[in-house]
Amino acid sequence: MSRVRSLISTHGFTFRHVLAMDDVKSRPFEIQRAIVIVVAQEASEHIGAFSERILGLLERFPLSTVFTLTHEAPDKNKFSGPKFSRVILITPFDFFQNFKFEYMLLLKCRAQFFDILPTDLFSMTTLPFTVFIRMPINQRIMGVAFRGVVLSDSKYQKMLTRGGFLIQSPEAASYLEYIGTYFDRSGMSLKKRVRAHFMAIASLWTDLSELTLFEFKTASDDEIRSIYERMELAAKSFVETMKTEEDLWESLLEAMDNDLFNVWRSPWVAAYAAYISQRSGVGNPVDAFLAGLLCDVGLFDIPDETYQIYLKRGESFLDPKQTEEYRKHPMMSLNRCLFKKIPVSEQVKAIMVCVHERADEKGFPSQTPFDMVPVEASLIRFSEMIDIGSRTTMHEKSIGFRYLREKIWEETKAKPGNFTTDFLDQISESLL
Repeated sequence: MSRVRSLISTHGFTFRHVLAMDDVKSRPFEIQRAIVIVVAQEASEHIGAFSERILGLLERFPLSTVFTLTHEAPDKNKFSGPKFSRVILITPFDFFQNFKFEYMLLLKCRAQFFDILPTDLFSMTTLPFTVFIRMPINQRIMGVAFRGVVLSDSKYQKMLTRGGFLIQSPEAASYLEYIGTYFDRSGMSLKKRVRAHFMAIASLWTDLSELTLFEFKTASDDEIRSIYERMELAAKSFVETMKTEEDLWESLLEAMDNDLFNVWRSPWVAAYAAYISQRSGVGNPVDAFLAGLLCDVGLFDIPDETYQIYLKRGESFLDPKQTEEYRKHPMMSLNRCLFKKIPVSEQVKAIMVCVHERADEKGFPSQTPFDMVPVEASLIRFSEMIDIGSRTTMHEKSIGFRYLREKIWEETKAKPGNFTTDFLDQISESLL
């Protein structure tokens, strides 16, 4: 309970501590609205009896995700199949020591809906997604315009009085299609396209991450392949959107605001790397994007304290022990992808494990000779520096995004070792 209460305090969740099923019976309406249920295996409880208890919870809570904290390794077959699709088995280490449990709480409770703008919609158009609003009194979310309806002008005007709109994360692809139909490729319309592409890829990434992070979260090889291939197609489409003379840096920076993605930064790092690649003609932007999304999956497996320091301040603020833990994550990321049979190409695999290699061959994990390091790996690492700066230096010193990028470039040029002079010269124009 101390772990749960800590996260509740950090993120402002509401909760009920239920000691027995009789409590559920006495307050069924209030309890059954739970988005997430956390249940622990008792010390004397056999894993078979625990699985039966989970089945009972699934019947009683048909819309909830159930996190099950086990003290013994269960038989995967006992928790497989459609009836356990809403169950996430979590080990004590994953629950107490790393970022996985917090990530999944944010995903299920805060990232199932994405904000869209009222100006994204046109009256008298058919909506391929459902539009929701957040109720001002109790902060609950309610559908107001449903998928498949023609949005009348009177309905639209009434919706505008309610404030911001939301869509469900799985409908981000339909939202992207709608934006592509009604908006062109210039000015504010282009910004909407960039945001819609970003949301569609973020939605696919969260689907894939849930399957990737937990050993007992099962899916068929075909299902995993399908999600990855859709993510790859979305990345290619996103890169096509980047082929414009207009400056998209600010649009990428502001692409989406969500509690989950404030603490999980791979989508931004990947987008920055792809954009630098596209603008400078260096490397393959699609490979850079896909590797950028996957190369930090291993951060979920390191202790949470180490991850939080890296997230908020950067690698240089880690102590020696934390640095050792942090430097394991490139191979952990690759191993997770291989274990879950994500069909990444050989080129993307090579990029993933080389992101932290340096020009002076003092990087990690292998001190690879720099002429053997894929250039896309350097693009991703430079993008990580931009992303950390956007969340720290920009706010601390009240400087602009363009100035930040130029400052990072100048500092790396003045301190050779991270990148070669040729690489920095090649990407310089893309940062303006």
